[in-house]
Amino acid sequence: MNYFAQFIIPVTGLKPGSHQFDYEIDDSFFEHFEYSEIRTSLINLHLGIEKEDNLVVIHFNFKGRVTVPCDRCYELFDLPMAGQERLILKFGSDFHEESEEIQVVPIGENHFDVSPFIYEFILLSLPVRRVHPDNERGESTCDPEVIRLLEEKQPSSEPDPRWEALAKLKKKNKS
Repeated sequence: MNYFAQFIIPVTGLKPGSHQFDYEIDDSFFEHFEYSEIRTSLINLHLGIEKEDNLVVIHFNFKGRVTVPCDRCYELFDLPMAGQERLILKFGSDFHEESEEIQVVPIGENHFDVSPFIYEFILLSLPVRRVHPDNERGESTCDPEVIRLLEEKQPSSEPDPRWEALAKLKKKNKS
């Protein structure tokens, strides 16, 4: 069976009203997306679907943890995450995106695949900068060898003499 078949919502088969779908998003999900930074995951996803005559509103609520590489030392670490998103499906003449939140689906389309939206919403809920959390003493829990190497490569706090020469030229031009 196709793993992603479970994420295809039968939009025309749903009766008007509320519908609930629950999923566990694990490593199998992210393996299907090339270049995903998420190595492992355990995320509980709840889809609340409100079906009306001309549109479908899908509420995505998710919470769990993902394993991602640290931006500082590139070691993997567990990152807790959670999020809520909303997607509105309107029926129209062809597939297109009307806005970030509104997708137009052709009239008569029987199914809608929510998996790309699940992937996108999970990625967007992650922080931009992903680093190991500090310990209780406020110290980094990154790989100590990498931290040591980074500190060695820190630029000197002494001013660069080239900038001083440029500053003198700038002062001279202002006078």
